[in-house]
Amino acid sequence: MPDPPRTPTFPERSGFLNPSVSRPGLISLLIVVLGLSGAAGAGVARALWRKDVVIVEAGALRHHTTFARTVKEALEEAGVHLQPGDEVSPAPTTALQEGLRIVVRHPVPVTLIADGKTRLVRSAAPTVAELLARRGITLGASDRVFPSRHAPLRPGLRVRVVRIRHEIESEQTVIPVSVAETLAARQGVVRLVPGSTGLRERVWRVTRADGRITSRVLLGWRTVRHPLDRMLSMRVPRPVAARGSAVGREYIDLVATAYAPFCCRGVDDVTALGVQAGYGVVAVDPRVIPLGSRLYIEGYGYAIAADTGSAIKGLRIDLGFDTTREALRFGRRQVRVHIIQRGRPRR
Repeated sequence: MPDPPRTPTFPERSGFLNPSVSRPGLISLLIVVLGLSGAAGAGVARALWRKDVVIVEAGALRHHTTFARTVKEALEEAGVHLQPGDEVSPAPTTALQEGLRIVVRHPVPVTLIADGKTRLVRSAAPTVAELLARRGITLGASDRVFPSRHAPLRPGLRVRVVRIRHEIESEQTVIPVSVAETLAARQGVVRLVPGSTGLRERVWRVTRADGRITSRVLLGWRTVRHPLDRMLSMRVPRPVAARGSAVGREYIDLVATAYAPFCCRGVDDVTALGVQAGYGVVAVDPRVIPLGSRLYIEGYGYAIAADTGSAIKGLRIDLGFDTTREALRFGRRQVRVHIIQRGRPRR
């Protein structure tokens, strides 16, 4: 009788079914898995704790990779040792973050010139403006700073503050007395009437830099007090003729010129007294010879003072002629004028 069929067996699978065989394999597999997971965890942990930061010291920039937790630890690790007076931004106790920028400033010697004082100071301020603020130096709207307020501090830098002031100032000057002479004064005897000086005020816009004037602009001026002229005046007896047809009459020596109606621009044929201009009608200065006076002029003849002229001032007389040709022929000469009858001064 044949043997019954046997169930096939698989030796390569039998180990899994055998507890004595499967236990060491599982342990080995577990060790491998735990080792790999531990290595991965350590790598993740290192990646989380590592920080790339930037350290700026004395203007020099460098990159630093660290596992430190605070700014202070990172600086010590990078070989940056803080001294009293050093400034760190952000603060040393600040927790590190990826890409953090750490600025370390050491005090530098700076010469500060302001308000008339020169001082040598040490400061870790980042800019000139911050240095001035820390020293309690305030700037006006017009003040100047050299170098610029935004300039960074560096060893040996000279910082100068120039105070600019704009002020309005007035200045008074004396207007001198002028002397007004009357015609009689030129002939000898003088009577003095004292005058008084005037006063003029000028207003300036003055700009000063540290107390020194840099510009003066005249804004305007006004007369505070007008001067009074000093008068030299006195009526003196005029000489009289001792002989001739005008004997006993006073006379005066004048410089004579000549004119004719329409001889030149502004001259017509009607005089100041309304009479017809021409021969025998003369122009005078009413302060010397009153209008309406009857005259005898040597070398010319009888005449009446009936006109005036802008150029006839003082010891001058303008003799009338009928034509321009006659006036030009007379020219200019010295004449003696006898006053036959004085006219009444016009008011």
